[in-house]
Amino acid sequence: MSTGFIVLGHGSKVEETREILEGIAATLRSRLQSEFVRYAALQFNEPDLPEVIEAMAGEGVTELIIMPLFMVDGNHIRQDIPEIIRDEEAKYPSLKIKVATHIGPDVRIADILIERANELLASGVDGAGGNGMKIGDPAKIEQESFRIIEAVADLNGFSDMEKSVVKRMIHASGDLSLSGVVAMSDGAVKAGVDALRSCCPIITDVRMVAVGISDRRTCIHDNNVLCRIDDKVVEDDARRAGMTRSAMAMRSLSNHADGAVIAIGNAPTALFELLDIAKEGVVRPALVVGTPVGFVGAAESKEALMRAGLNYITVRGTRGGSALAASAINALLMIACNEDSK
Repeated sequence: MSTGFIVLGHGSKVEETREILEGIAATLRSRLQSEFVRYAALQFNEPDLPEVIEAMAGEGVTELIIMPLFMVDGNHIRQDIPEIIRDEEAKYPSLKIKVATHIGPDVRIADILIERANELLASGVDGAGGNGMKIGDPAKIEQESFRIIEAVADLNGFSDMEKSVVKRMIHASGDLSLSGVVAMSDGAVKAGVDALRSCCPIITDVRMVAVGISDRRTCIHDNNVLCRIDDKVVEDDARRAGMTRSAMAMRSLSNHADGAVIAIGNAPTALFELLDIAKEGVVRPALVVGTPVGFVGAAESKEALMRAGLNYITVRGTRGGSALAASAINALLMIACNEDSK
């Protein structure tokens, strides 16, 4: 079966509309790794939908997915497009045509709008931001960054202490939409701060998280940062056990994990291993900051963390990384040290 894709726009008398549709189709062609990606317009522009369907049927496509670039479920979606498809299916009985859901109120649109707003805030258009500060003044740069975060990011629903953590994570990632995917268990921030003030260790999955944690602040309450990812014994044990080094490193530190603050910013396997250790009843960390990143196991490990009954701070989905984990820990340390957090 050969599958084709059609990006379907409304169309416009503005000639640039064709260029936009072609640009979107070209991007999808690359992302889908398929030569059978075309664009069509419902009206005003060429080619129209029947013309493209005819062309793709002639190229041997047997399954066709139409992706409408429409925000609203109006007459075009409910009536016009289905009528065209019925007519085309009658012409090409061997061609199976499906229509993807229109865009509608997809939350990812907010990401684009926030990015556009941030561009204005950063550039100072119409006085929105940009105060002529010199790039060599880090204090003013940070101050302006947090002003933008507070102005644009959606922080509703977070307590003051939680906002301090979320803002640090946004600052570290440069992603103003991150607040929409940050998740915390009730009382997680307080549990982490209390543990840090009680001189608990901080366990990390990789060295990148460890080096991102503020030495100046960990020494105040003697919070030792522990990471064994580059330990030769861990490497040998992992090879013998058929485990990843990060998972074995996490297990090797299980005798330090009870009541500890744990930051996992890279490896889903380390988070899964920690959850297995906790399930065994061996340890119960005071807080788990779990932000592993990637497309294999990352989202699943974070979902498992949210179901584990532990105190947690995480980000849903594939986003994450060492910088996010370290920034969350640094925010907790600032609160624990009674520093004014942005």
